[in-house]
Amino acid sequence: MPLEMDTIVQVLLRERRRVTAYAAAIVRNVHVADDIFQQVVLTALEDRAHFRDSGHLMAWSLRTTRHRAVDSVRRQQLRPLPNEVLDLLEAHWTESDSNGWSDRAEALNRCVGRLADQARELLQMRYGNDMTAHAIARRLGRSDAAVYQSLSRIHRALRACVEGELSSHVSASERKVSS
Repeated sequence: MPLEMDTIVQVLLRERRRVTAYAAAIVRNVHVADDIFQQVVLTALEDRAHFRDSGHLMAWSLRTTRHRAVDSVRRQQLRPLPNEVLDLLEAHWTESDSNGWSDRAEALNRCVGRLADQARELLQMRYGNDMTAHAIARRLGRSDAAVYQSLSRIHRALRACVEGELSSHVSASERKVSS
């Protein structure tokens, strides 16, 4: 029996970060990756009779994401990643625990929210606006080295925060199980 439209939407929205991250790893642009995700959702809804279960839908989604991302890279006249690397990426995203992705993404979101406004602004320029460190330095009137150092400190702080969030999440889960 094919999946219902509501089920397809729920599964893909739940897995949005994983699918988008896979696309972003290939196209190296989060905005293009978001567009690819939207195209994948629309295509899945159009071809909904094709899917037997959510596992089949996710396998198809990741494969379709890969093809659309590679096509996008080629249209931009960039060199796509070698097929061997794409195979490794696909295997990683196919085998990844989707709950682990969700937990990590939620932890990262909470940690970014705790950053000082200036740090969030720097991250927005770098990743949201896709600016280079050199362009950020020029805009802020700082040296390239100062921007690299700031980004490095922010990355270390976020890593530590996410790891702390995840370990406290695991500890809380273990306490619930042992109660």
